[in-house]
Amino acid sequence: MNLEPFIPPTDLRDYAKDQGWVLLTEAVQDRLYVMTNPHFKGRQLVFPMDTTAPDYSEAVMLVVDKLAVMEGRSAQAVIKNLLEVGDDAIAFRVTTPRLDERSLPLVFVGSMITGAQQLLLASACTVLKPQAHYPRLNRAESQQFLETAKFRHTQHGSFVLNVSCPVQGLGVQATWFDAPFGRRTIVTLRKALGELVTAIETDALDTFVEATKNGQNPVVSSNLCEALARFEDSTLKNSVEIGITWASAIPKPANEGRVSMIRIQHDYFHRIEEVRRALRPEEKDLEDVFLATVEQLEGVIGQDGRRVGDVILRLLMADGDELVRARTTLTAEQYEQADKAHMKDGAFVKVSGTLHPGRQPRTLSGIKSFELMLK
Repeated sequence: MNLEPFIPPTDLRDYAKDQGWVLLTEAVQDRLYVMTNPHFKGRQLVFPMDTTAPDYSEAVMLVVDKLAVMEGRSAQAVIKNLLEVGDDAIAFRVTTPRLDERSLPLVFVGSMITGAQQLLLASACTVLKPQAHYPRLNRAESQQFLETAKFRHTQHGSFVLNVSCPVQGLGVQATWFDAPFGRRTIVTLRKALGELVTAIETDALDTFVEATKNGQNPVVSSNLCEALARFEDSTLKNSVEIGITWASAIPKPANEGRVSMIRIQHDYFHRIEEVRRALRPEEKDLEDVFLATVEQLEGVIGQDGRRVGDVILRLLMADGDELVRARTTLTAEQYEQADKAHMKDGAFVKVSGTLHPGRQPRTLSGIKSFELMLK
């Protein structure tokens, strides 16, 4: 296995240092990294400082195998951490009590990815300007940070969404912070999740909401709560474990281990929705004409042999910056138009009705018109 393009020697050094290994500077003059560990007497890690060394890949793989044995893990697990030395990595692990479940609905997976993006955006906005609700998550720095995030390989044996964020990811750093912007964002996310879960578990949500609404620097926003809602599937009745692995390239946050874990049980989601509603400005019904795409068809065959019933739409809101998923019930004629739009790539519908506040998919009722937009 040729590791030269993947694992730079400085990354292997930084990872080993984070695990308690100490560098012997005397060997540097020979262009070698030699490291010892007081917990492993008589053992050394030795590998070239130059990727051009003829035995670089073999030496690195030997070190990886040693580390795997001493850490009681697989070599592949160690390599995964080495590839993320400069990244704070977040793993969203979905668990469900349904023993027969060997897959996840594709729509739910898409919702999780959107939720992960929204969590990072909301946390980045909180770093820049803490507040309980953001009308839009479109700050330039937060968008730039999101663009540096990467989708990582999933893990075997469970449903896991892995995302990594370079701690030094922004080209334009916010110099007034005492840590890189990427690290500050993940620290803020960790703090927000911890405070939110603690408030739920200690039955202190009322106090928590008041403190968040009236505090000068809140870490939890309605946007973060909305993002977490995307990790719930009511059919699966799932929970989600959010594990953060801190980058080895810079010191870990104070009072944090190598991995921070927060578990959001299924019964917590409706509490999180209560917080989201409380932190948003008062939501009202919105009667309007919406441009939308048809995301999902859930109708049934009626007595006349025609299909009627619910569909899921993605509404483009008037400001053009927000997409909202909404459920509505259609007549047979309207359903035919929805079916055509769903089957045609890039097709839109124009729908007139009343959009009600609440969790997505929100409810769109009182449909006055529903028509396929033809190019």
